[in-house]
Amino acid sequence: MRTLFLFFISIFILSNSLGQSSINDSSIFMPLLKLGYSNNFPTADLKDRVGYTSSLNVRLEIKLKNQFIIGTRYDFLFGNNFKDSGMLKDLANDGGEIINVNGQYGSYEMLQRGHHLGIYVGRLFPVFSPNPNSGIITTAGVGLLAYRVNFNNISGDIIQFTSDYVAGYDRYTSGISLTQYVGYRYMSKNKLMNFYGGIEFNQAFTKIRRDYQVDYEINDPRFGQRKDFFWNIQVGWILPLYKRAPKEFYY
Repeated sequence: MRTLFLFFISIFILSNSLGQSSINDSSIFMPLLKLGYSNNFPTADLKDRVGYTSSLNVRLEIKLKNQFIIGTRYDFLFGNNFKDSGMLKDLANDGGEIINVNGQYGSYEMLQRGHHLGIYVGRLFPVFSPNPNSGIITTAGVGLLAYRVNFNNISGDIIQFTSDYVAGYDRYTSGISLTQYVGYRYMSKNKLMNFYGGIEFNQAFTKIRRDYQVDYEINDPRFGQRKDFFWNIQVGWILPLYKRAPKEFYY
């Protein structure tokens, strides 16, 4: 991933050395930084483990003159609706409360935290667009999805949620992912009003990476392969990384 990041930085520097461009005249070589937000809706096996989640998205992307696209992505996933609480069945009472080291009820939260890294390719179709660099986009990609339960030990006195023990509870899961996206991109001539939105479908083939979970038997089938599928709605802002052509003056 570090090598890929350095590759994109080199491309961005090269694009600025090639001169200034006008997006209204023709399709141009266009390096972009995209910052966005997604609402994620789980399906398949994932819906039994988590509910609605969110993610913050970063994309480093290049659109070539022939309208093809290559990019790399990072998503930070977060939420507070983790449905699988079986790891607490022998730890918490019926009200979900856990005795701390002082013999009192400790304060904690069950949160979902995850990361999604990947690369993708696609194409821009300049339809319903004000210029050849805006329009409908489709992409497909491959990556790595990883997520776990993050036990926020608010009071700091629940010993099971300290670093020495939490791996037996956190359901750390990862695997290869496939993604497909369709959306719309708008690029303005002044480089200020640039945005995108669309729908993405994700299929991750994952498994729990811990050798031990407190409520699983040694050969428990829940250690096996999972189909963690989800789809999301994305919106975001685009920061162009190319030079704008100078304004033309007529006398």
